[in-house]
Amino acid sequence: MGRGLVEQALVWVTGPGLVVATGCAHPGIVEMIRRAKQIGGNGIYLAIGGFHLSVASRQAIKDIIAEFRWLGVQKVAPCHCTGKLAIGMFAAEYGEDFIEVGVGMVLDIGL
Repeated sequence: MGRGLVEQALVWVTGPGLVVATGCAHPGIVEMIRRAKQIGGNGIYLAIGGFHLSVASRQAIKDIIAEFRWLGVQKVAPCHCTGKLAIGMFAAEYGEDFIEVGVGMVLDIGL
């Protein structure tokens, strides 16, 4: 996806829904989630990876979180280029459905 800086995401089907793993989401994390949902035909169980929001405003992040909720994203695990502000906002919004991730972490999503 994208123009100029083209990027891919890994999407796999699981019992509880799609898992979408992004690199840095340069084309836009919401656009990538929408496309995964369109291709996979299921709800999004987990969005994990960089959401490319490190320079986004608080309002832009708030709008993206609202889109995630509207799209039915059940769990989030943002990292690296998401930025501290956005990670904190996702953590506050998603509560127990927020997963803190980082380099070297092994995540068992119970597939």
